Amino acid sequence: MNTNFSRFVPIICTLSILTLFAVAVDPLPQVEGPGDAMARMFKLGEKLATPNENHAFLKKFAGSWTTHSSFMKLPFEKGSATHEMILGERFLDGSYEGSFAGVQFSGRMLIGYDNYKHKFVVTFIDSLGTSMRHAEGLLDRTGMVLSLWGTMDEWMTDEHDKPVLYRFSFVDEDHFVLEVHDLGIAGGDSLVIEVKYDRTMQ
Repeated sequence: MNTNFSRFVPIICTLSILTLFAVAVDPLPQVEGPGDAMARMFKLGEKLATPNENHAFLKKFAGSWTTHSSFMKLPFEKGSATHEMILGERFLDGSYEGSFAGVQFSGRMLIGYDNYKHKFVVTFIDSLGTSMRHAEGLLDRTGMVLSLWGTMDEWMTDEHDKPVLYRFSFVDEDHFVLEVHDLGIAGGDSLVIEVKYDRTMQ
């Protein structure tokens, strides 16, 4: 046997064994078939559609409430609100009636928790305008304060996309407060709307 070649025989054998060992312990990944992909998608979709403890938190709002609302620190005005869980207890649907600065209005509120975004989401509409206000946010560690940040257009000052904070704070099971803060106000009190809720019915 050629002496030079014989020197490489042990090296070649060693590399061959290592290659076989690597294939044995780390096989090539299996290609996912159409059926497997569909099953995986359905499983994920089912998980994202299932209500959890965040949706259970929204049940705290359910029921009938007496409201007292103040706009820009004006005297509080009495109103009412009704909230109920809908669509398999995935969303809270709320309606309210009242007045701000003597102007009567009615409105709707829809709150949910988006399992995909991992955030609470809210939309407000009312009879005082044609805008739809949206916000997203999180529950604090106490489980009693929900803060959501969004934007709004201020037609009185011709400003678009002003930053706004909506904060729901529970005092106890029968009382909570909604604060609306205009975050564009610099160097002063940003609170522009305060609504106190007192439960009348579960």
